[in-house]
Amino acid sequence: MKQYDAIIIGAGMGGLAAGVLMAHAGKRVAIVEKNKLNGGRLTSWVHDGFTLDLGVHVISRGMNGPVAQCLQRCGIEPNLKFNTVRPTTSFKGEVFKFPRDVARYVPKEDFDKLMEFMAFIRSLSDEQSHEYDRIPLRDFLNRYTTNPFVHNAVNAICVVYIVVYEDTASTGEFIRCLNWEAKARSSGYPDGGCGSIPREYVKAFESLGGELYNGTAIERIAVEDGKAVGVYVNGELWRANMVVSNTGIKRTILDLAGEKYFSEDYVEYVRNLTYTESTMIMRIALNKRVTDVKMFSTISETPKTVFRDKLREGVFDKSAASVFAVIPSNFCTGICDEDKQLFMSSAGVPYGISRELEDEIFNYMLDFLSDMFPGFRENIRWIDKSYYQDVDAFAGEDGNCIGVAQCAGQTGADRPKIKTPLEGLYIVGGDAGGSGVGVENAINSAMEFFDNYVNV
Repeated sequence: MKQYDAIIIGAGMGGLAAGVLMAHAGKRVAIVEKNKLNGGRLTSWVHDGFTLDLGVHVISRGMNGPVAQCLQRCGIEPNLKFNTVRPTTSFKGEVFKFPRDVARYVPKEDFDKLMEFMAFIRSLSDEQSHEYDRIPLRDFLNRYTTNPFVHNAVNAICVVYIVVYEDTASTGEFIRCLNWEAKARSSGYPDGGCGSIPREYVKAFESLGGELYNGTAIERIAVEDGKAVGVYVNGELWRANMVVSNTGIKRTILDLAGEKYFSEDYVEYVRNLTYTESTMIMRIALNKRVTDVKMFSTISETPKTVFRDKLREGVFDKSAASVFAVIPSNFCTGICDEDKQLFMSSAGVPYGISRELEDEIFNYMLDFLSDMFPGFRENIRWIDKSYYQDVDAFAGEDGNCIGVAQCAGQTGADRPKIKTPLEGLYIVGGDAGGSGVGVENAINSAMEFFDNYVNV
């Protein structure tokens, strides 16, 4: 029988970060990961000489954020090189900078109100931002302007940050994400693809004595006398003083531990938690370079919420569609040969839509990129697609982009707690605690867990 101070379920970035911190503190730690690849949604692999990411990413604060800070806390200087790339936005194929260029599309009064909105946001401290956690972003922006283009422009930024639309997104979370990125001014993408980040964490974890088990699925969490005491792997009990789950709060509570160990109110609370939008991803390898653009997101002509709501009804509305694309080969090494190019494009979609609708969206994305970049279609080498069902199979949690949605009522004081009601069981990653953009949210969750619950 194996015995540990802590067993971590899942080698996503929350689990890896928690593992590194505990191993550095002298704890005996095991991470159990069902997949052969580590990093969760940040994983990457090589195909035909191209480095592909599972998701479409830009790391909000690069080396000035949690990715580096967590390792530096352990005396480890990460061997990562981030290439800075500033987010840009596009409307009808014309690339412009937010918020300055919004002035070209709206009356002066509405642009002035947008700038007033932005100035107020930037004036707030982190502590002050929490006053707005329970206010949907759309409602807060309406205090300044109801201009549809302004709302679509702000929503385009919000979706890139937290993959939640303005009608439900937490204003407080939007404020923190925007302010942290603006202060750091180091958003970027790592050489060698995003998988270089979990590889660095795995190297640190194992160098500190941590044990990583890939291709190993746990059957259930062991509970004795009202306490989580380990996990079952292939029928064997691996014991631990703490069980830390990075596999999602719903799967952890409802499946791996079991509802019977929690109150009806808590089980209902967990069931009612909502996730970010699901994601579908298209990776396109080109035989030659066709653009120097690094990344962009698009503003739709009609509210993005229309896109979501019509998809739920089985209708794809092109006027409400938008595209997020990163071309990492334009600013990073180790992605592909210098004379070739890699596009990675994604669209957020509601969970449960049909494959036929997803194919319509993929075709739209392909047509959009072909129209925007002359020579694009003629030089396609191959296309690799991930439907939201594929993301669901790999990462779980309804194929979503991040985890429990950072929407009003699910952030700050309302965020699911890291410490569960079951003694000895904790949640890290994108489903509990933390704040920030994507992977940074997950790592922040791990640092919050360590600082509050690990007895060093």
